Amino acid sequence: MLSFLCLAFSSDVQKRIVREGDFDIECYISVKKLNHLEHDKVYYWFRSGEIHQSLSSVGGNILHNMYSKYYRSNQLAEKGMFNYGLKTGVWKSWNENGMLNQYQEWYNGYKEGAFIRYDINGNIILKGAYKSNLKDGYWIDYIKKDTTYHKNNTAFKERPKTFVERLLRKRDSLEKVEIKTERITKRKNDSIKRAKLKTERLLKKKKDSLDRATRKQKKQLQRKNDSTKTFFNLNNSPMSR
Repeated sequence: MLSFLCLAFSSDVQKRIVREGDFDIECYISVKKLNHLEHDKVYYWFRSGEIHQSLSSVGGNILHNMYSKYYRSNQLAEKGMFNYGLKTGVWKSWNENGMLNQYQEWYNGYKEGAFIRYDINGNIILKGAYKSNLKDGYWIDYIKKDTTYHKNNTAFKERPKTFVERLLRKRDSLEKVEIKTERITKRKNDSIKRAKLKTERLLKKKKDSLDRATRKQKKQLQRKNDSTKTFFNLNNSPMSR
């Protein structure tokens, strides 16, 4: 059963009280006619005691100003604001136990800003944000323990790099390559230096061995000459005659 009460609010805005199913709704309508309707936005309007919604069109008086929805227990179920048929500002909904069920920010008919959903006990189960009616940025699902990043109506497991970040990453990669190349070149040069020093030490060691062998040979030759000379002198001395 559906009933409504019409109360005068002003010459342009009038109050409506609607009983819809298990809820009572208190809202306001504008008698102002819209000259232009945006093609991609959902408009809310009132006619014959009922609230309707349709994309880019209206069939009655548009909702304007405050909107409140109540359970039969008079517990608040939903609250928000309309701007000539379009949702705007913060919209909240509650469970019948009074715990917050959902938080959504709107701007002129678009979901624009934070979105939070809660469980029956008021614990956050889903959190994210919208931009121009599309999911934007990081969304966290606390039930699935999953995080996704949304951009241009596409979901990613990680946030895509921006053009500047890609340039910086490329520059960092080039710097890393340069540093690695420098390290490799340094190690190569150090290896060449070590090989050169080792060769020099081997040559010096060989030269020292040759010098020692030459000196030893000279000493042996000198001793032989000295022995020959001594023998010759002894054989030619007057006593030997």
